[in-house]
This record gives sequence, structure tokens and C-alpha cells, in this order.
Amino acid sequence: MKKSILGLSLLLAAAGAQAALCVFVDKDTVCTFATDTTGGQAVYANPTNLSNIGSGSIKPFLGLQENGTESGVSTDTPIVNLLPLNDKRDNANTFTRTFTRNDLAVIDLGGTSFYQFLLDTNEPSSAQQKMISIDTLRIWDAQSAAQQLLTRDNVTTLGTLDSLFSSLIYSMGPLNNVLMDGTLFSGSGLGYDLSVFIPVSAFANVAMDSRLIFGTGLGGLEGAGADATSAGGFEEWAYVAAVTAVPEPSEWALMLAGLAVVGGVAKRRQAAR
Repeated sequence: MKKSILGLSLLLAAAGAQAALCVFVDKDTVCTFATDTTGGQAVYANPTNLSNIGSGSIKPFLGLQENGTESGVSTDTPIVNLLPLNDKRDNANTFTRTFTRNDLAVIDLGGTSFYQFLLDTNEPSSAQQKMISIDTLRIWDAQSAAQQLLTRDNVTTLGTLDSLFSSLIYSMGPLNNVLMDGTLFSGSGLGYDLSVFIPVSAFANVAMDSRLIFGTGLGGLEGAGADATSAGGFEEWAYVAAVTAVPEPSEWALMLAGLAVVGGVAKRRQAAR
């Protein structure tokens, strides 16, 4: 896990483009959105050594599947037939469920604390179908028990969520998209294709035991040089869980060196403003 932190630290030191379209067609890419609700502090990345994370640290919370475009939202509804939107794989809330801040690991990168979310895509390997876009990523605070039990009866579109929740925590932004090759990490037991690091500061007004609602939409970006719609494989979101991980002694020096590089870059950027 600590090696993964080092890998992202070095990438952050080397890259950090702010764009309305983040393109991930190569491994080891880093991107931010200047117009997301964190003002560009959230980090989207696919470092090679961040993809092979121990399964005990990863907790899936949302699976979705549909041809063309697909959307999903985390929910604690226990009945598969009542899952909203294109949610799949409930399995008694093992794969589709809400979660709390207490459940999330705090990842320190260059002196800034983040929560880490991961996306596993399952797209065909053909050149015509391997691309997929992420068009919506939003997180809300569920401020009542009823808001945790979202079903197909009360959620018909992602837009419905805007009317149900007034406590938006994070949004990627309506004009921002991620375009990614969903096959970069296929095979080899790697599993996750994209990491999204959202600063803990974005959750400052959220109680540690509040249930969090995660909404996402994929496959809506077309005409980007490839078919970026979903080709029917399921997509899965997970978070890095709050577990104690002790790095090997030899990793400490490398990890701290990587974080120091990022910290130095951040200070230089602040001084230049």
C-alpha cells in the first residue's frame, strides 16, 4: 500500500494538468479538473503500481452494467429487483451499498489528506470498443435513513438525485469528462483501472458516521475518436478501507522521499501565485 502512495507521489510531482477532458490511454497518467467542486484538488490517476492493491483493503460499493450509457447510485436496498438505475450485483449489500467516512482510509500525499476511490472497468479488448467515458461523479451526504434506501421507484435518473439531496459533497463537474482505455489493466490480476483521490477537506461538514451516496454515469461521451459507450461489461466502484497497513522498513525512506518531492512542488506553486 505504501509503495502505491510513493508511485502516485512521484506522478503528482511530474504531472497535474487541469482539463475539461482527462484522457487515460496510457498508464501512469494524472489529471485534475479546475472546475470540479474542489477547485482542482481532486486527483484522477492510473499509476501502474496503484492497481495491484490487496483485496483486504478494497471494499466494493457500487456495480453497474448496461449497453450504451449506464448510471448507478449506491444504496442499502436489500432487494435486487428494486435496485435503481443500472445497479447490479447487490448480493445482500456486499457489492452495492452506502458507506461512511469512518469506513474510508485517509491517504496522506504531500501533506494533504485524501479519500481514495477506484474504478474497475470491464470493456471488450477490441480497438472499437475498449474506450469508456466517465461523465458524472457525485457524492452526497444521506441525511436521513430513507435516503439510504434508494430504489427504482424513487430514482429514475441521476438527475433525480439532485432533487433528493441538498448536501452535495463532491462533483466532477457537468462539463468535465474522463475518457479511458478500459483494457490497460485487464488481466494479470490487477483489477482496478482508475484511482480518484478526493481531499478529506471536501467532507469537512459531514459527520464521520453519516452514510454517503455515490452517483456515477458512464458511456455518454461520443465522437472522441473512439466509441466511448459502455459495451455491456459491468463496472465496479470501490473505496480503500480504513485498515492498518504497516509498510516494510525499507519502504519508509522511499515513501517519505516521494512525499517530500510533492510537498516541494506544492510550495513552489503557492509561492508563484
